[in-house]
This record gives sequence, C-alpha cells and structure tokens, in this order.
Amino acid sequence: MKIYRRLVLSLLVIFFSSLPASDTEYSGGWAGAFLRLGVSATNLGMGNAGAAMPNTGGSFYYNPALLPFSEGISLVTGYNYLSLDRKFNYLGFSLPLPPSAFVSVHWIHAGVDDIQGRTSSGIPDEKYSTGEDAVMLSFGNKLSEKLSIGLTVKYLRHSLLDIAGSGVGFDMGVFYKIFDNLAFGLQAKDLNSSYTWKTTSLFEEEGSNYVEKFPKVFRGGLMYEIKNFRIVADIINIDRKNYFHTGAEYTCQDIGSLRIGWDDNSFTFGGGLKYGFLWKTRTELDYAFVQEKFGEGSSHVFTWNFKR
Repeated sequence: MKIYRRLVLSLLVIFFSSLPASDTEYSGGWAGAFLRLGVSATNLGMGNAGAAMPNTGGSFYYNPALLPFSEGISLVTGYNYLSLDRKFNYLGFSLPLPPSAFVSVHWIHAGVDDIQGRTSSGIPDEKYSTGEDAVMLSFGNKLSEKLSIGLTVKYLRHSLLDIAGSGVGFDMGVFYKIFDNLAFGLQAKDLNSSYTWKTTSLFEEEGSNYVEKFPKVFRGGLMYEIKNFRIVADIINIDRKNYFHTGAEYTCQDIGSLRIGWDDNSFTFGGGLKYGFLWKTRTELDYAFVQEKFGEGSSHVFTWNFKR
C-alpha cells in the first residue's frame, strides 16, 4: 500500500505541476500558482489589472497600499467557476484604523477533490484531493493624501495525500495619486514565499525536507478616471518575462457598471450592480467572464461585497 501511495503521489505532483492552473500563462508551472489567478470580479473583468485601482474587493491582492483608500468596513466573498473540477474561492474582512490606516484579513482556497485512484490493474480505489490555502493579513497606511504604503504577511499551506507543505510569504506595495484622476501603483509579490515539505510520514526513513519556492512577481500599474469611465493598465514581470493587462469600466449613476479587459491575450468582460441592504449596508454584486487560453475552459467569477 505504501508503494502504491508513493506512485500516486508522484503522478499527482507531475500532473499538477504541468497543468496550467488558470487562464494566464504565468500561473502554471511554479509553486503557488493559485495566488496568481487573480481575485475579484471587478479586477478580472478589467483584464486582471489593479495595482493602481483602489476600493475593490481585490485591493489586498493587487496592492496592499490601496487599502487606506477603501470606503468603510467591508466583508467580501468570491467564487470562481472553473473547469477540470478545480475550485477557487476567497473570503475577507477589512476595516479602517483611524486616522490613516486600514487592515484586512483574507483567506484564499483552491484545489481539486474526488480524484479517482486506481490500482495497477485499473480497478477504482481510494479518492484523493489536493488543496492550497493562504491566510493573508494586510496593512496599509497613508503617508499623505496622495501617498500610501502597504504590507501583506501570509501563511501558506498545500496538502497532497498524506503530506503537507507550509510556509510564510510577504507582499509589499506603494500607491501614489499623481493627479486627482491619475494614479500609479507598484507591488512586489511573494517575497520569500515557499512550501517546506516533510515527507517522512509517507516515505519513512527515505523522507526528507524539501523547500519549493514561489517565483517573485513584480506588478506596476496606472489608473485614469474621466467622468464615468475608469481605465487601468498593469505590467507584470515574473522570471524576467513581462505580461500586459488592461481594462476599462463604465459606471452608470453609481448603480451599475460594465467592464471589458485584456488579460495577457485573453478577453474578459463583466459587470456589477450596487444596491442597499440591511442595517444601512451597501452591497456590490459583480460578475466576470474570463476567456480560456489553453482549451481548459472559460471561467465565471462572482464577487459579493458588503460595505458599511
């Protein structure tokens, strides 16, 4: 049984390392691919850009320095409908820390369940699952009315069969409003992020510790606003390769929004609706469609944001 489980583990590692984990080329092939998928239907509908776009459900993800420009207390949840039996969801809470700071806590989960195992004879055996989680504590502070900085500390965990890898990583960011309608943002992502695997529980005396490092991601972006329009553009550098993301949003009387974007050779679009809720709570319900890139199937993203 031990030999069989070792074989299954090896095959799963090969499969999930080679399978593109998202609709973006740079996401698959390295550790921590789920943290490069993108979050928030607002951002994904605009081409997965957002280093300089504050006050969305994904501010903590695209640049923690955006947090101080958020509006009030916020509770956000998101779900991505993905193909190939993959799942991706997140949940978060943020609140202001007077006079000039903001703090947030978010949980991101991705994985695949019910992976059918088979014996060497092809007979169905156990079902397996793999999952990755990140718990992220973010802090942002305004240094002036135009300038802010931010930091994210995240606990990382990847479970696979009977073993698990874990680690800690960091994100850093800066945001600057050049003019009232033009802003610039920078983010350094996954600094020191890695999984440390301890395989002694499965391989006994043959097991060891193995460190799987995440690639460092550097993101720079601009946002330009004019009347009811907002235009964003990001450039991402990973492993000395650049990827371009851009999008636009039109808002009608602060009630509904339409969005369109270009996610590094993938077309995206979406929309949102704002309405009142219980106890003076404002609600934003957003949707994004992300076109497939490798024939893996398109994605449908939903985000529900409660603000007070």
